Amino acid sequence: MSNDERLGALHTYFELMNMNGAARIYRSARELGIFEALSERSATAEAVADSCGLKAEAVRLLLNGLCSIGMLTRETESYSLAVVAQFLSGNYQNLGDEYWDYLPQFLKTGVPLAKMDSVEQSEEQYEQQVSALAWMMMPAAEALAQMLGMGEARKGLRILDVGAGSGIWSLTCARHDAGTHVTASDWPIIVKIATGFAQQMGLQERFSAIPGNYHEADLGANEFDLAIVANVTHIETADGNRDLFRQIHRALKPGGELLIVDVMAEQAEGQVSAALYALGLGLRTETGQVHAPDALQQYLGDSGFTAASPRPIPVPPYTMGMILAKKENQGC
Repeated sequence: MSNDERLGALHTYFELMNMNGAARIYRSARELGIFEALSERSATAEAVADSCGLKAEAVRLLLNGLCSIGMLTRETESYSLAVVAQFLSGNYQNLGDEYWDYLPQFLKTGVPLAKMDSVEQSEEQYEQQVSALAWMMMPAAEALAQMLGMGEARKGLRILDVGAGSGIWSLTCARHDAGTHVTASDWPIIVKIATGFAQQMGLQERFSAIPGNYHEADLGANEFDLAIVANVTHIETADGNRDLFRQIHRALKPGGELLIVDVMAEQAEGQVSAALYALGLGLRTETGQVHAPDALQQYLGDSGFTAASPRPIPVPPYTMGMILAKKENQGC
């Protein structure tokens, strides 16, 4: 074994050890009420230990460990919840344990735990996750709006957001340009959540919705300048994506654009996240998959679009990328 190989092996070993240790101290803190003890105000290790019935010096070691992984902040002897810990008080606090606990069964049977890509389960499943996904995708949505030149290169658009979820991608674009209007298409309960986000962002006057299954909804014809399909292609099959793109082709004005935003394993910082995401799709969908950029470009070409090269969105989680395609004048 060469010295470089040995160093590489040690790097992997310590990375695995650290990931495992970080997950363990996070779960121990949850189980022992550490985060609850800090939910109202900052506190010393002694105060947290007293609240939780634990030993102060041992708790101090744990709190310092939680600071090192970004869950807490420390000022002198006082500890506080970091922003991510406040977020993890919601639906994502178990870090997907229900799926990972099911992994051995999935490997034996190939049967997913959930079917988020099915008509029967999709609305209920996404209702539970859409607000948390908005929080996670907000920096990427902001970066995307800047990459598109919203308010400068692109102004006064009518945007169709298909499978909109919270609407964070299209609404962020609209926030950059006072002349842009958003129409969101998604399940009725999800549209209500998106409407709430539009109100929070002060964009309710420039927001409308087409509730229902986007495969069956009437998206109109020759009405929109830009269609956004964000975090959608991975829950569709190849044929499902083609059908959706053809439907969008009809809805766009001549020369209109279709923007795909989804997981594209193009950034080194996001390689682990992208691989785990692909495995997670297997655990929670029947046919979901991360479609390679060249496959997406092929589906677009089959549906009457000319696609540009994929571009990474260089912010956490470093897995997201975009492909912008233009509607060809002829039908598809």
